[in-house]
Amino acid sequence: MPLPLQEVADRNEQHVRAYRGNSLIVLLEDPTTPAATKDAVMAHVAPWSGAFQRMITVRADYETDPQLKELAIEHRDEEVGHDGILAESHDTGRTAVWDPVIEAGAAWFVEQFRILPGLQKVVLAHLVLEAGSLTFSNAGSLAFPGNAYFALHDEADQEHIEMGYRLLAERQEWEPGEVTDLLDRAWQVINMVSDRIAELALRDTAVPA
Repeated sequence: MPLPLQEVADRNEQHVRAYRGNSLIVLLEDPTTPAATKDAVMAHVAPWSGAFQRMITVRADYETDPQLKELAIEHRDEEVGHDGILAESHDTGRTAVWDPVIEAGAAWFVEQFRILPGLQKVVLAHLVLEAGSLTFSNAGSLAFPGNAYFALHDEADQEHIEMGYRLLAERQEWEPGEVTDLLDRAWQVINMVSDRIAELALRDTAVPA
């Protein structure tokens, strides 16, 4: 792997390791977390899952580079309907209400997919969103053994991450500093949204004093 790309990969791996300590991931991996709280997590993840569909659609719609547009369409087509699979995989009987923090995080990603250059969109989609999804899916598989949604994403997300690195290795028109700055900002948003989902799940299932 070329040195600039290795620096990007190392920075992203630092963020992935840090994300494994996020309150949402810890909540799902903790065997003492009550079932009701885990169910509440699934309910509050649903709006973010729906927002992900908007993100990948906007990326495909706004991409102009032929190679990157083909990749974006392929990614969109592979992911389409996964929000429905999430809902069907574990019916919690709960309905998540609109939340400003989750919506703000989603809106930030949607806007970046509208305005950023193509290779930076690749970074967001494949190095951040997919890596975050893989970490979440690994935790979800522990919390919900046999769940179809998490089983699907364990394999698919890893392939999508590798796809991003392959493209950055192939295409050289990106600056390492710009990419690492983007990683830093995007992972802050991922952590903000994830912390909020955990906070809402704990709030909804708190035992009255």
